[in-house]
Amino acid sequence: MPWNEPGKNDQDPWGGKRDSNPPDLDKIISNFIKKLRNGFFKPGKTTGNWQAPAQKDYGVIAGFVLAGILVLWFLSGIFIVNPAEETVVLRFGKYNDTLQPGLHWIARFIDTKYTVDVRKVFSFSLSGDFLTKSSEQGDLPNQYIQVDANKKSTSPDQSKNLVNVELNIQYRVADPRAYLFNIVNPDETMKQVSSGALSDVIGKMKLDDVLTTGREVLSAGVLDRSKQILSTYQSGLEVVAVTLRKVQAPDQVREAFNDVNRADQDRSTTIQQAQAYASKVVPLAEGQAARISADANGYRQQVVLNAKANVARYQALLKAYESSPEVTRERLYLDAMQNILKSTSKILIDSNSGNNLIYLPLDKLMKQIEDDDASNSSTNTPTPISGLVSNDNSSSTEEVKNDTN
Repeated sequence: MPWNEPGKNDQDPWGGKRDSNPPDLDKIISNFIKKLRNGFFKPGKTTGNWQAPAQKDYGVIAGFVLAGILVLWFLSGIFIVNPAEETVVLRFGKYNDTLQPGLHWIARFIDTKYTVDVRKVFSFSLSGDFLTKSSEQGDLPNQYIQVDANKKSTSPDQSKNLVNVELNIQYRVADPRAYLFNIVNPDETMKQVSSGALSDVIGKMKLDDVLTTGREVLSAGVLDRSKQILSTYQSGLEVVAVTLRKVQAPDQVREAFNDVNRADQDRSTTIQQAQAYASKVVPLAEGQAARISADANGYRQQVVLNAKANVARYQALLKAYESSPEVTRERLYLDAMQNILKSTSKILIDSNSGNNLIYLPLDKLMKQIEDDDASNSSTNTPTPISGLVSNDNSSSTEEVKNDTN
């Protein structure tokens, strides 16, 4: 008969007798407690009372207890350092090591750990009235005491200027060991260092520069000076950024300094316009000067070459004159007359009937024609030229006697 066939079958598949009722949980727990109690005490043989175990059982129990304590102690020393943190470990109160991010283990009750966030950026605002250098002091800060050599007495400079400054300073932990053990109050230390750096930097600047063009110089100077002081103190802090929020003059003179700022802006605008005009005019002037210089050089070369040509022509004429003076003299006379008559408007006419020469006043004729054209006359009748040519009895003729030879 199969084991799972219906009927009176109390056998389970594993050969045991199957119980129809579920297991009792309370009974299981009570049996476990009894077994645990029997591990420490054993019941007596006659009376049934509990009695202490044998000596060899104490060693086993103590071993198990000690092993459990060691396991718990070892597990309690395991810890994880986050990526943005560093952990400083002290052994018996003395610095031992700085642990980087990752899984680490320390001996409990021997080593002590301090975890510091090295990527967190802290910030605070610094504001107040600070003294600047006066315009008459030169390069010395105005808080320095001036000594009069004649009177041999010291007197502080009275020409001090106040300016209201507001800064935002951001810093972080750069060295966890120095941050934990070299300074007592990091925030207060950072505020005092920043205030001293600001006073030092702004004390070497003039008030006009602080309010106008020296804002970036002021921020950079405070940043550099703060880093130097913190490095000297070995504080473990590092200044990340210095932002200048507000710089203004005291209320009594604020309007006057606003006028100064506007005047400075107008000056910058005028300078830019002048530079633009200069960049436009100067190249033109330079080009004009270069052209004049080139023309002068060309004229100089032309004059020199003409002079050389005249000298060469004179030397050639001199040789010809030395060989035949009469012919050369006649030729020079004819050339001179040709050049003279070339530029005149008078025409000489040789008359065959006598020894008189008649000339036509063409200059007057041409001038009269131009006057007639300018008057826009309505008549198209040409101007008569009768009477313009006269004989030897006319007043407009000029008699020239020729040699009969």
